Amino acid sequence: MSSINLIIGCGYLGHSLLHLLHNQYCWFTHRSENSIHDVEKENRRRLVIDINDESSWKNINELPEKQTVIIYFMVPPGKVDRTVFPDFIKRLCQLDIKKSIMISSTVVYGNVERVVDADSEVKIDSLRAERQYLLERDWLENMETGLVIRLAGLYGPDRVIGRNAITSNHIINGHPDGWLNLIHVDDGARLVKQISEIESPESIELACDGNPIRRYDYYSFLAKQLKQPEPKFHHDGNTRGLGRQCDNKITISRTGWQPVHTDFRKVLLNLIT
Repeated sequence: MSSINLIIGCGYLGHSLLHLLHNQYCWFTHRSENSIHDVEKENRRRLVIDINDESSWKNINELPEKQTVIIYFMVPPGKVDRTVFPDFIKRLCQLDIKKSIMISSTVVYGNVERVVDADSEVKIDSLRAERQYLLERDWLENMETGLVIRLAGLYGPDRVIGRNAITSNHIINGHPDGWLNLIHVDDGARLVKQISEIESPESIELACDGNPIRRYDYYSFLAKQLKQPEPKFHHDGNTRGLGRQCDNKITISRTGWQPVHTDFRKVLLNLIT
């Protein structure tokens, strides 16, 4: 019998993944009975699980018995209580797990100006990076089949990075020459699915479109398309540095994945018209 899919934290990326898995049996989690569950269909079932509330973990028993499970963990790091997270992982490990994929972020590479790929060393230079890295470590150390995919800035339909800031004429925080790294939600979902199907994947991969863009170039293009004034930037010793440039070549060579949306300009033209 084929594996079932369990998406823990089915948000923006999770919905795109569900679309790719339309012909497979999927379970997805929400934190309460009151959560919106418009994606629930014949081959999609909802579990009410709050990963920080041990009393809700019993609902994991609703999963079909004697079937292997592919786990996709997509809960934002700010919503994870690390004091209970290792115990939650141990509860998941009672399942017959085929693969367990955590969605992480390229923030763990830090803001030093350098080129990074999936094999680059992390550089923890912020509280956000530290929190994300510690969750990665919990996952990889406690999950025998644990995998991590570090995503660049996720965008796509209904999520245009910086749109509200531009239309509200807010000052952009960061050096205008700093780097932005992007990944379209559909490309990110396709990589997640592809890695789930690889027999022996690497433990860490990086998802980006492979074309870092200067912050000024991105926001000025966005402002022009939205018919707004040129963006203004604020940068000093307390703001982000020039940052990393993400390279996806190693991930492409190891997985066979290839991003479709590699030019943010073409994508934005479709998203905002």
